[in-house]
Amino acid sequence: MEEGYSIKPAKKRIFTFFDIFAIWLGAGISIAEFWAGALLTPALPLLNAILVIIAGHIIGNIVMALIAVEGYETGVPTMVLARGAMGVKGSVLPSFLNYFQLIGWTAIMLIVGARAMDSVFNGYYYIWIVILGLIITAWAFVSPAIWKKLEKISAILLLFLSIWLTYVTIKTFSLEELFNYEATGEIGIMLALDLVIAMPLSWAPLIADYTRFSRKKSMAFWGTFVGYFVSSSLFYFIGSLTNASIGEADPIEIIASYGIGIPAMMIIVFSTATTTFLDVYSAAISYKNINAKADVKKHVVIVGVAGILIALLLPIEKYESFLLLIGGAFISLTSIMIADYFLIKKKYDAQELLKKEGIYWYKNGYNYIAIITWIAGFIFYILLAFEGLIGYKIPFFSEIGKIGSSIPTFILVFFLYCILIKHGKR
Repeated sequence: MEEGYSIKPAKKRIFTFFDIFAIWLGAGISIAEFWAGALLTPALPLLNAILVIIAGHIIGNIVMALIAVEGYETGVPTMVLARGAMGVKGSVLPSFLNYFQLIGWTAIMLIVGARAMDSVFNGYYYIWIVILGLIITAWAFVSPAIWKKLEKISAILLLFLSIWLTYVTIKTFSLEELFNYEATGEIGIMLALDLVIAMPLSWAPLIADYTRFSRKKSMAFWGTFVGYFVSSSLFYFIGSLTNASIGEADPIEIIASYGIGIPAMMIIVFSTATTTFLDVYSAAISYKNINAKADVKKHVVIVGVAGILIALLLPIEKYESFLLLIGGAFISLTSIMIADYFLIKKKYDAQELLKKEGIYWYKNGYNYIAIITWIAGFIFYILLAFEGLIGYKIPFFSEIGKIGSSIPTFILVFFLYCILIKHGKR
């Protein structure tokens, strides 16, 4: 592991509240949120679903915002932040997992976006994969200064389009009937809450990659919290509303059924770009934590091209459950990072994060307590989520998994790490 990350000097940090807000607003306007919201109804009454959406986003976004603060205070990306808890070498395995999962999610988002465009315009599916992939790669390739302009324009446009889509949805259906349907009870409140919290937590490995450019701590915290809360909550709500009304959980079919061609196209293209460029750029940044000599721009292109090729050639959507299981590694990692930064060490010496054999070298480059806790948490998450994602029941763990996997894993890992650090040696 070599030095190679430079900390962005505070005087050169260029992102205001609205810049951070725009990035995470764009991230939350996604077909994935639409689909996730549809899972909540008609299992729950619509009012209960709305309350769960609000509560889940408040809890999950607080976690997002705490990682955002870590990024601001240290000025380094998330996987470099992980060195503080995991050790310089210990952060490499999460970086590998993040790199490969983000390539996978890039491909899946290209497939979803292309299918949506194909539904709206009836054709050219493979061409849309390439077009969307090139747009996303170009977006990730340009500098943060250009992101400021692109994200502001897209955020304003997407916000208006999203409000308009909400209006069309509400106008199409009878709210009185929607609030009085008989819920099926297929999922309980706790599992529904877990399904909501899991979405903001899934962004944790990426957040500091962008908030390190923030001008102020408050801008990093509130820009992240408010931006993602507004858009993700709104799209969860639209998904819940439409599934409750017509029993259709597929957002692509719903959008196509509205017959709103050009506006639908704009929502799909811009939302795919503003969500997926984060995957592409953060994959490249994660790789630089593995190899300090790596060129970020070069790896943005590599990740973008890899995402396009996988989307064109492989049935990557069949492996979505596997990618979701891998995501459990970052529930565990995020819990450790927050406990280590805010409770145990209070802060990190940013320069030491970049050093070989500095204070975050621990033993042979690893904080073994963090590594063991991380692996234990990851395994626990897999055991809880296995039946829901893969379909195989695991005695005892599948029963706990009925209340979700993200919340139990986060809580277990948080307290386990604090206890082991207090009573053990790193």
